[in-house]
This record gives sequence, structure tokens and C-alpha cells, in this order.
Amino acid sequence: MDIKELISAAANAAGAQEPHADISALVEHGAGARAHVWDWHYASTAERVRLAQKLAAASADFQRAVAVTEKAMAEELADDNARRERVRAENPSILKD
Repeated sequence: MDIKELISAAANAAGAQEPHADISALVEHGAGARAHVWDWHYASTAERVRLAQKLAAASADFQRAVAVTEKAMAEELADDNARRERVRAENPSILKD
């Protein structure tokens, strides 16, 4: 399978999972959208303001890719929050707010 077939297969699979998504936006901006979502997840309040401004200034395709990525990663992000809470509870003397 060459790279074009692989990208097409990934786009088709994403379309099957999220039929209303703009697949071309996901293929073009997927890595950047995922990085934005993870950055937002770990960001401080000030950093979130900066990220929100950056997102508002981004292209509509990138904004759509971020929205679809947030929805797709919701479970993963929730699992990460639960893991961090557990680690903090198990290590109160090491991990402090």
C-alpha cells in the first residue's frame, strides 16, 4: 500500500466514524489539531487564552479539524484526567499543585 492509499484509507475510516466531519480538513490538519487539543488539555489559564486567540485566527478548516479531534479524543482526555488524579492521590508528597 502506498502513502496515497494509506491516507485515503485513513480518511475513509475517519469518515465512517464521524460522517459529518470535513475529512480533507482532518487529513490536512490532523497532527496540528491533535497537538492543539493536547496543549489545551494541559494549559494554564493564560495559555488557554493564547490558544483560543490562535485558534480564532486559524483557518476554518483547522478550526473544524480541532472540533472533530476534541470530540474524537474526549474519552482519551477523560482517561488522562482520571490517571492524573489517581497518580496525585497515590503520591501526595511528590505531586503538589
